[in-house]
Amino acid sequence: MSRSDFAADRASSILRRITGRSLWSVFVIALGLVFVLPVSMIVIGAFRDGLPSQNMPFTVDGLVQAFTSEATWSTFLNSLILVVVCGSISTILGAFFAWIAANTNVPLRRWLTPLMVINLFVPPLFYTFGWIMLGNAQNGLINQFARLLGVQGTLIDIQSWFGLFLTMSLGFVPFAYLLMQGAFLNRDQSLDEAASISGAGALRTFFTVTVPSIAPAVTGAATLIMVLVFQAFEGPQLLGRPANIYVFSTQIYRYIRDETPSKYTAAFALALVVIALVIILFLAQRLLLRGRSFTTLTGKTSRREPHQFGPIRWVFTAVIVLFLVLNLLLPLGAVVLGSLQPIFGVWGRLSFDNYVHVLSDPRLSTSLSLTAWVAIGGGLVSMAVATLTAYVVLRRRGFLKHYTSFAVWIPWALPGIVLALAYLFTVLTVPGLGQLYGTSTLMTAVLVIATIPLCSRVAEGALVQLAPELEEAGKMSGSGPLRVLVTIVLRLVIPSFVAGWFLAALFISGNLAIPTLLAPPGVQPVAQTAFQLFLLGDLASGAALFMIILTAAVVVVAIGGGAMALGRRLERRRAAEEPVPSGAATKSVE
Repeated sequence: MSRSDFAADRASSILRRITGRSLWSVFVIALGLVFVLPVSMIVIGAFRDGLPSQNMPFTVDGLVQAFTSEATWSTFLNSLILVVVCGSISTILGAFFAWIAANTNVPLRRWLTPLMVINLFVPPLFYTFGWIMLGNAQNGLINQFARLLGVQGTLIDIQSWFGLFLTMSLGFVPFAYLLMQGAFLNRDQSLDEAASISGAGALRTFFTVTVPSIAPAVTGAATLIMVLVFQAFEGPQLLGRPANIYVFSTQIYRYIRDETPSKYTAAFALALVVIALVIILFLAQRLLLRGRSFTTLTGKTSRREPHQFGPIRWVFTAVIVLFLVLNLLLPLGAVVLGSLQPIFGVWGRLSFDNYVHVLSDPRLSTSLSLTAWVAIGGGLVSMAVATLTAYVVLRRRGFLKHYTSFAVWIPWALPGIVLALAYLFTVLTVPGLGQLYGTSTLMTAVLVIATIPLCSRVAEGALVQLAPELEEAGKMSGSGPLRVLVTIVLRLVIPSFVAGWFLAALFISGNLAIPTLLAPPGVQPVAQTAFQLFLLGDLASGAALFMIILTAAVVVVAIGGGAMALGRRLERRRAAEEPVPSGAATKSVE
């Protein structure tokens, strides 16, 4: 190599290094602006009562009033009760079902995973609507049926503590199940057999051997479920608020929307409490597991035969059927029936008039089309960003890995109403962003950001299965990092990417908290429109809206699944038709 070639190669290497560092710097700054900066607005807002544009002085008076208010402490107690009860029930049921699916011979166990996945595709808002149609004290279907049987009064009032416990506990079971399923599949069954030989029964073995052996998965699932309960807005707003039960998310909404003037300091004070409690939960999990070993799968042969139950397996089957009925068939059936009634709760001729009304009403049809575009586009962006950040977390080391993981995790710690308020303060504070105030762009951006942590879990699950050698081979062939990411990594995770995209679109379409605060006048997504119909008492039209969204989602899934199946079939046919090299044929004959 000549001196001039050496100098050119060195200059090119320096340029690539400078370009790479510049791009990583932009990446770090972008994460800070998108995820970290809005959290600082919560701290600032707690010491400044009013919008940033009002130029209010900094003070601790509002913060002191918030923490000395009786409403704050009653909210704290209500939230704590809801988190402990619902988090415990969801985690226990999720672990129980995961154990049945992975380690037993219970009939219907193979239906559990599809059932849990289907449940995830029903947004919390519409799931809550279904239970309101079932258990409303005045005209709920269960109460109407009970009155036909001669039951006096109200058999069930879903807008109560009972309703919150029932719906939120069952609603988060699929999350807990899917988070713990892998741990149950990977553990060694011989541990259970040893306990059985020692005289322990099935349930005692489950609680004293099985669950403790997968403590990281159980505590991790419990922590995440409790965080999700802290965040929940739709259920507490629709079921708890009519019964005068306020939790963090609904109390914050009350301070912002129902008080005149709005009590921003009190709202941000509650938000700080939520963040502190979430941090305490994660620290408690780490402290609980510190110094303990949970190795149950080694290089030795592990036993994986399912536990053979006797007649009790039919009891467990009945529990599965009961969960299917309570968590899917009843609420979905109520929505279907309600969408066909002229007025919900009034029995008479069933028809598709509500569907015609929804599709012909310009306001409702515009809401549907807006939601479709926001959900599809926002879901794609959410999954793309989540794939990129998950790739950084899994492939990088040191500061960049931990900083990216922390930044993307932040939206999980904030209720949707708090996240919306934080970004509202951000655009009003940062110069040049004020033009986003009151626009659908800001609403869509916050919906995307709120969904990224969920998509990150899907992306990490797919990327962790890819061996780094595949990317190294691409780099050795001369491909740059971006080309490797697009042509190798993304192609291999396309099925998971599409599934995450679809899941993100459903979560965006069912999110109520963020549009409630950020939707500009005249722009209402389906969730907000359905909520307004609920407030007006028009549950039938709201049910029709949900069924249209659900039908569209089923059609999209069917088309996507059919296209992927056809692609795999064509790929297998093409591979079968390719001629075998002569050398390979000769070697096979030999």
